[in-house]
Amino acid sequence: MEFSYFLPVNIQFGWNKVDSIADFVAPYGKKALIVTGRSSAKKSGLYNRVVAKLESAHIDHVLFDQVDANPLTTTALEGAALAKSESCDVVIAIGGGSIMDCAKGIAFMAVNEGDINDYIFNRKTSDNALPLIVIPTTCGTGSEGNGFGVLTNSETGDKKSLRCNAIVPKVSIVDPAVMGTMPPHVLASVGFDALCHNIEAYTSKTAQPFTDALAHYAVTLLAQYLVPLYK
Repeated sequence: MEFSYFLPVNIQFGWNKVDSIADFVAPYGKKALIVTGRSSAKKSGLYNRVVAKLESAHIDHVLFDQVDANPLTTTALEGAALAKSESCDVVIAIGGGSIMDCAKGIAFMAVNEGDINDYIFNRKTSDNALPLIVIPTTCGTGSEGNGFGVLTNSETGDKKSLRCNAIVPKVSIVDPAVMGTMPPHVLASVGFDALCHNIEAYTSKTAQPFTDALAHYAVTLLAQYLVPLYK
């Protein structure tokens, strides 16, 4: 048997870990583009909390809050244009999978020229992107732990992923406290999403000992705790 396992992700897990955001951003830049959805990060207070920590550390910021569910390639390009025009040198994503995936597209296209679809379909390649820090507010997609950014082409409806190591987040701040604002129906959806991802990984033909161990443990945890957490 042969396999390789390479996943250079710095996951910082812990209750109220998000309050250390400035410590994690500072090594990568002085001005951040903060990527969010249209309202939830503001309503929950998380956006203001992050901004306060950045300001106290003298890190500038610009807000891009135009990301919808199943983000479009055009939205990623809009965010990249803002990052360029404002001379941002780091990207912070606050939200669920759609926000993180769009932020990956933004970080990538902020330093690469041409059509994002050429990179998605491997007609062109690059391993450059702005450094990305993510704060997931849901727990289903796993986007905080990979180099995939799923984007939808508004013209064709194609939903495919931009893939490269440069869009693996530099730091993923996984803070259970910020997930407490999820409505129960969202928790049910993302919890089941996580369950499906792990079943798929366990039954995959390319599974191997490392991934089996992780997937088996995750399925066990979900089976024990998802329903009680929902209730």
